[in-house]
Amino acid sequence: MPKAWEKLDLQGAGVQSLQIRLQKLQKKPLWAYLYWCLFPLGAHRFYLEESWAWAFPLVTAAIVALAVFGLFWEAIVLAVLLLGIALWDLSRISPWIGTYNKELRKATWFARQTPAAPANYQGRADTGEASAQWQRELQNYTAIKESERAGHPAAQHQPSFAPGQRRMSFAEQERLLREIAGGAKDKANDEASEDR
Repeated sequence: MPKAWEKLDLQGAGVQSLQIRLQKLQKKPLWAYLYWCLFPLGAHRFYLEESWAWAFPLVTAAIVALAVFGLFWEAIVLAVLLLGIALWDLSRISPWIGTYNKELRKATWFARQTPAAPANYQGRADTGEASAQWQRELQNYTAIKESERAGHPAAQHQPSFAPGQRRMSFAEQERLLREIAGGAKDKANDEASEDR
């Protein structure tokens, strides 16, 4: 999706609006990796809403406390352990983002679905006047759309620009102009031959 459209939200109930909202809610790899730089605070895990995010600040606090009390070797061991877990997390960020975004899309999409059909609903009946009317409307609509496809002859209609009517294509306009120009030339030739 182009970047300009990501910022334009028409606040409709359509797919575009849903995609824009999802785009805003999804976790971004750039932010996850930038937050990883703050791994002593567990910022990357908090951002990705992963479990055990609170353990990182607790272990960091324990390392600082051990260093303050002069237990440097214990602090170093805990720091190396924290760094090892952070490096393992670095390799897991991409799958975590994929899983989070997939679950978000599923939850958002299914939350926006229409309600279920009423009890005992058996679908559209193929008999009766309503069905016949629906079939006629479908055939009329299909005929109109088929006539509008490129390469098909234009539908039988008067050139008009009234609201709701099909506009003339560029080729139809060119043909009409040629006919008008040809008619004007014929009329001018007829007038010239009468004057002689």
